[in-house]
Amino acid sequence: VNRALREVRDPDVESDGDAWEGIKDDEPVIEPVDHEAEYVDEDRYTTVTVEAVDISKDGFSKVRGDSEDEDEKEVPLLVEKEEKIKKVWPKKAPKKKFRYESKAERKVTRGKQKAGNKAKADARRGD
Repeated sequence: VNRALREVRDPDVESDGDAWEGIKDDEPVIEPVDHEAEYVDEDRYTTVTVEAVDISKDGFSKVRGDSEDEDEKEVPLLVEKEEKIKKVWPKKAPKKKFRYESKAERKVTRGKQKAGNKAKADARRGD
């Protein structure tokens, strides 16, 4: 009776044979993805090459397998890596300090706007 009560109280405690160890996955064998295929696109033949690449901060690099020929490994780089030069930003002119218009300046501006608006209204009316 006591053993049955202990099993009911402690459901987490299990025997060693009943312990679940999770799903076991075998390491997948990664085959290099290097192949060419021809496609017909609007009466044009197109050859597409699919290659596996590694991505890093420097950009893309080809994944090399051990089975590739030595001749391909000796191919010199066509484009050498250039040091990145920090971009020089142009100097901006300092902003003109904002000032409110004086009473006289506001009056002159208002007069110009009224004259322009009157001319446009006359043109619309055909005067």
